[in-house]
Amino acid sequence: MNFTINERIINEGALFLREKEAYSGVHKVADKVMKDIELVFGILPTWAEELDQLASCAVIYGTIDRSPVLTSLSEQGLIDLEEIRGKNEVYLFQIIDAPGTEAGKALVIAGSDKRGTIYGLFRLSEMLGVSPYVDWSGVKPRRQEEFVLDDGYKVVSKEPSVRYRGFFINDEWPAFGTWCHQHFGGFNAQAYDHMFELLLRLKGNYLWPAMWSARFHDDGPGLANSELADEYGVVMGASHHEPCLRHGDEYKYLRGKDSIYGDAWNFRTNEEGITRFWADGLKRSGKFENVITVGMRGEADTAIMGKGATFADNINLLRDVLRTQNRLIKEHVNPELDQVPRMLALYKEVEPFFYGDENTPGLIGSADLDDVILMLCDDNFGNLRTLPTEEMRAHKGGYGMYYHFDYHGGPISYEWVNSAYLPKVWEQMSTAYDFGVRDLWIVNVGDICTQEFPLAYFLDLAYDFDRWGTNAINKTDEYTRLWIEQQFGSVCEAQDRAKIHHLIDGYTKLAHNRKPEAMNADVYHPVHYREADNLLAEIENLMDEANELYAKMDDEAKFGFFSLVYYPAMGNLNLNKMQLLTGKNHYAAKLNRMEANQLAEQIRACMLRDRELVDEYHAIDNGRWYGMGLSEHIGFTKWNEDECRYPVLMHVMPARKARLSVSIDGTEQRSEGSAWHVHTLYMKDFRQPDITEASFTLHSLSDLDAPYEISCEAPWLTCSGYEGMLDGTHKAVDKITVRIDRSQMNHDTEATIVVKIPTGQCTIIVDAKQPETSGLPDKTYVDTHGYVSIEAEHYYAKAAEFQVIEGYGRTLSALKAFPTTRYFTAGEDAPYLEYQFVVHEAGAYEVELYMQPSNPVTTDNTLYYGVQVNDGLIDVVNAVSKGLKVGESSSREWAAGVLDNIRRQSSEAVCRNGLNKVRIYAVSPGFVLEKLVIYPIGKNPPESYLGPPETYYIGKI
Repeated sequence: MNFTINERIINEGALFLREKEAYSGVHKVADKVMKDIELVFGILPTWAEELDQLASCAVIYGTIDRSPVLTSLSEQGLIDLEEIRGKNEVYLFQIIDAPGTEAGKALVIAGSDKRGTIYGLFRLSEMLGVSPYVDWSGVKPRRQEEFVLDDGYKVVSKEPSVRYRGFFINDEWPAFGTWCHQHFGGFNAQAYDHMFELLLRLKGNYLWPAMWSARFHDDGPGLANSELADEYGVVMGASHHEPCLRHGDEYKYLRGKDSIYGDAWNFRTNEEGITRFWADGLKRSGKFENVITVGMRGEADTAIMGKGATFADNINLLRDVLRTQNRLIKEHVNPELDQVPRMLALYKEVEPFFYGDENTPGLIGSADLDDVILMLCDDNFGNLRTLPTEEMRAHKGGYGMYYHFDYHGGPISYEWVNSAYLPKVWEQMSTAYDFGVRDLWIVNVGDICTQEFPLAYFLDLAYDFDRWGTNAINKTDEYTRLWIEQQFGSVCEAQDRAKIHHLIDGYTKLAHNRKPEAMNADVYHPVHYREADNLLAEIENLMDEANELYAKMDDEAKFGFFSLVYYPAMGNLNLNKMQLLTGKNHYAAKLNRMEANQLAEQIRACMLRDRELVDEYHAIDNGRWYGMGLSEHIGFTKWNEDECRYPVLMHVMPARKARLSVSIDGTEQRSEGSAWHVHTLYMKDFRQPDITEASFTLHSLSDLDAPYEISCEAPWLTCSGYEGMLDGTHKAVDKITVRIDRSQMNHDTEATIVVKIPTGQCTIIVDAKQPETSGLPDKTYVDTHGYVSIEAEHYYAKAAEFQVIEGYGRTLSALKAFPTTRYFTAGEDAPYLEYQFVVHEAGAYEVELYMQPSNPVTTDNTLYYGVQVNDGLIDVVNAVSKGLKVGESSSREWAAGVLDNIRRQSSEAVCRNGLNKVRIYAVSPGFVLEKLVIYPIGKNPPESYLGPPETYYIGKI
């Protein structure tokens, strides 16, 4: 007999054994699992306290040393509790013969501790097809007739890879705060019950609660929040500037002239009051399971001391603060200080205070930090800052990482919808783990909503690094596939799940290239390389897929799909479409093209669609997410929403006579055909052997009928049309596609296309001369447009240490050297990437690299790589300037890097006429290469956001 759950078994007797010795929080989770079973089978199972009241198939759950039944089963040899005893958050999941029956079966879920049992219970829900978002997002499981586990089925879970794993609810107004107050009346235990459940279902265990206007330990009401967290086994923490279990807003409410805590958040002038404030927080909440934040920052997340304080003053203040806090923790929490989990966040100005400088010793190596988790940080935009050196990794307290999917700060905040990109999260956080950051991972998820997908990945990466970490390169696609299967496998066919995958990849990569709040009309070029048009075509395709998928969802499935996929995708896509169209509108208006007026209407439609999306998000599923869409997100002009603005729409007045202009697509060339003005244009696309289509466009400059005629005598060229009429109102543009048939060319290399328009005639010279490629090996790039653009993945040769990270970067992919912690010497042991290319003139060239905006992993502010052309000297280059100020908006270099999500840097090289080679060496950790562009000095390719598209290489077609 196998273990079975079906309607008959549920009606037969109690399905769950509920021991009075078990943790109350474990019972609460078991109740949630029983409700999951009701969703799957349509009937709510019951529980009993005695074995003889159970159904023939039943679930026995408990925790080591809190379950007489588990002890008895172990003594009978039916289970082996020693497999999990003493381990952290581990569960045994095993089918056995039910005790006291001859034919019955029992599923035993035994936890090594409270959280182990909880994870084991939720494992049953997952196996039944229940999404982790069943409560949070209303994702319903597929109804089943029966669930079967084979006799003898057994799983022992692994210990989590990272000890503390969780998220930070932050920047919670206006969205999350409005939602909490609308649904629950505040940041209380009723609200946090849902957040704790989400965290535990995602196998997290650690939470920083909302803190802008909230006081977790008071808002329960009273200690109800803290007690509920403790009941569930959720470890509570607080942000980097909220020490000793007291939240930032608490002092604001308690301070005053007559307050026992004084009236100054200043440890120098109000030491007694601040010390009492911390002591009372520890007395109140120290009895619960916490990671206690230590250290100090200024009020409202500002610097600790004023501008007049010296570097040494700040460090000495922190030393005194830490000594005081350690004393208070010993007095009020546990005299065995090393048994109390504590964390110091090396965030913003605290980081240099930790490291010190050549004149002033920092806190590093301080005895007051011996057992403290040192929490490192990213730069608030997903790029790690400093990481532990090999010597530092011996620190007893271990290391943590504070990562961001949301940020309120410069250079531009991003708080609206998900803009995280899994390949980036993998590359950065796997690097952190490789450097020994394995004790605490927390991610700022802002309002939580729309961050559910990357949050699940972040927590799964922390829970099972062996499966998803460094050795799982290029597995983010697999993760996405499994995540989609988990949420939508019961309501979507495989073909539609593939479309959801395409949609998620598409919108997150677009957001990775430029976050929505930082997007504006001037980011992408409106014409160069057809950059804007290509993106708009991609966006339209993704939006069509999203609408098609949403229309297919039944009433139960559509709510979860809307919140988890549709809203963040469509919000991102619609905003990008709006700004891209605005760039085209402005460009067209400056040339008096009537198309500008039509573009303005399309932009207006995008503005309205943005509001409709938010309104629908707030209304759907009886207002489940009301408030969560309130964050401003359009047209930020400063670091925050102040003075953010909708796009400026430009309109044009029509000319008073029939006028047309002709432009070569992908370039700024244009002509109105006048004999005394520009009347010859050049189409060079066909110089690349892999290009078979190019185009030019006719634009109306008036609202009068304006005919055109096209002629071309070359038999190897055809046009998609040869005559037409534009009127500027109903039809303002006509795109003419030109196709080449090289088999008809004989020895021709040039042809003309003549376009007759009302004000004259425009001649397009089509240059189809092919480069000389005989004798060149595959993967050799050939200059056909005055530059060579190379995707890093298409190397001619490489050392084994370099690995392709698929999909990473702004265009195709990226390459990174492994192991990630290793330093190399260029020309000796450094791995390299070699590229071959042909140029037609000898001389001085720029070799420009497009790199991820990685930060140096140490305080020496160096991130080296090497460039070598034609076996010449290796130019070892620092990818960052010595003056780089990571995280400071005033640092243009850093700010540009995180907004553009790229770092571009050039080296000069002398190239010879003909075949050349360039080698790029990895030297420092953190070097990630996406693209190379090589061009003569002083002859830069036309500027664009993504850079020139890849040029032709041998073997491309």
